[in-house]
Amino acid sequence: MIEYDQKNKQILSSACLSCSDPYFQPGHSSLPTVGCCSYSPIISLFEIHRMVKQNDTDFFINNIYNNPNRTVSEYHIIIHAHVHPRFQRQNTDQLSSIEKADLKLSYSICQFFERKNGCSLLPSYKNATCRSFICSSIEQQLDDHTQKQLLNWTRSIQLETKTFNTYHEKALKSKGLTLKNNVEAVISYLQTVKES
Repeated sequence: MIEYDQKNKQILSSACLSCSDPYFQPGHSSLPTVGCCSYSPIISLFEIHRMVKQNDTDFFINNIYNNPNRTVSEYHIIIHAHVHPRFQRQNTDQLSSIEKADLKLSYSICQFFERKNGCSLLPSYKNATCRSFICSSIEQQLDDHTQKQLLNWTRSIQLETKTFNTYHEKALKSKGLTLKNNVEAVISYLQTVKES
């Protein structure tokens, strides 16, 4: 049902190819079923570091930093999912902000999702959520031992990313550097950081 890819530190499941989780079903029958790949990924310093250390700075600049549908924050970048125009036709006046966000998610597809292959990002470029999230529909089918493994793998993935980001955000902040004010300097800094 699930497996742990030790090399890329990611949890995988073949069940994702035919997602049956009710929460992640498309908002309209004409839309493809993409499961949790309706999410807008957040690219943090950890992923940017992996890109520049693999000499893929051009990929970062062209597909992440200069992406036309993104939001740049001080130390991360949100790559907004494509939202199908059908969402705009929905009456959301009576919905709470959470209900509206959930409905929008059902009309969304991650920019990096490909119908035939799933995620088009290299595994090392995926964020911690994309490498560790397993929906409740899959989790409920796991035995106790596998659920404990899943919890340990998830914690490990999340902790590695959080530890890296916390340390290097603090270091960059002390230098007065952010992705918003000097992306070139942030890239240069991350190129000097040793592999984690």
